[in-house]
Amino acid sequence: MDMTPKKRALLCVTGNKWKADHVTSFDPLTAATVDQMERLNVFWPEAHRNAEQMAKLAAGAYEIIGLDGFKIPFDLCLGAEALGCGIDYGVVDRQPCVTSPAFKDLDEFKIPENIMELARFPVVDKAVELLREKYGDLLAVSRQIVGPFTLAGHLFGVENFCKWVKRKDPEAMRDVLMAIAELNVQEAKHGLIAGADVICIADPTASSDILSPQTFRDLLVPAYQLICSKAAAPVVLHICGNASAFLPYLPDSGIDTFSCDANVDVGFAKMVLGNKVSVMGNVHTIAQLLMGTPDSVREAAMSCIVKGTDVLAPSCGVPPRTPTENFKVLPEIAKCMVYT
Repeated sequence: MDMTPKKRALLCVTGNKWKADHVTSFDPLTAATVDQMERLNVFWPEAHRNAEQMAKLAAGAYEIIGLDGFKIPFDLCLGAEALGCGIDYGVVDRQPCVTSPAFKDLDEFKIPENIMELARFPVVDKAVELLREKYGDLLAVSRQIVGPFTLAGHLFGVENFCKWVKRKDPEAMRDVLMAIAELNVQEAKHGLIAGADVICIADPTASSDILSPQTFRDLLVPAYQLICSKAAAPVVLHICGNASAFLPYLPDSGIDTFSCDANVDVGFAKMVLGNKVSVMGNVHTIAQLLMGTPDSVREAAMSCIVKGTDVLAPSCGVPPRTPTENFKVLPEIAKCMVYT
């Protein structure tokens, strides 16, 4: 009997790709595109707030592109909205974004006890349930949670929080990040109960452009440890930018897979991480998937596989105007890498 896409994805995410039939093409980041919306007659921003539409559009990653699973929600504003940030829901080819922070200073920060009942949290949980009901054990579902540093930037303002990292009491900063990590744990548990298979910590602004390796180690690794220790599922971490300097600290974080942005060389990441953490990525979302051709995407995908990627995936969330013919190359190339 052929291996299911879900089993293949989970083997590769957990560092057991040699037990799979071939490399997985599983994208735990945003894979929805305008072309998929048009084919499915489901569009942003409505699909951000309706569970049935969210599930239908998320399934396009498999039904149209051919990936081994899908992820929800599509945006990074779920927790920020529930905690009081202003939100712009975007348009058909632009994701929602935070327009105003919820708090002016650390001493104002508080997470309501009923947080998981607020804003769109119930909508996302319902969408996960719908995907699990329809696709059962066939496909892997990734439940994205917004990581501590990125969510803190939303809640307090990115510029403010980045300044505070250098100026405020490190213990106070650590307390806030750990409190957000506890919220992440609640999200993860709800997602897993609803039927998710993988937790993806999307922490894009926890970048080396902002944080030193030492600050990353001291402030964020403990937060990731907390999340991973309480999430009874494989955990993927994505950080934007060149996170090469963070690689030595990732095994201590407890994550199963690191999703590499385009600035991280997959071969170097594999050399540093070895078998301790799987590597995901990292076909360039702009230069190749959006602006390239099927042939150039094919070349980039083969390069990732040759360098040792465990999970063939885009380097970040795909741009909404990404052509389907480019995106579909990833699962096509993954199927060519057969393990014997």
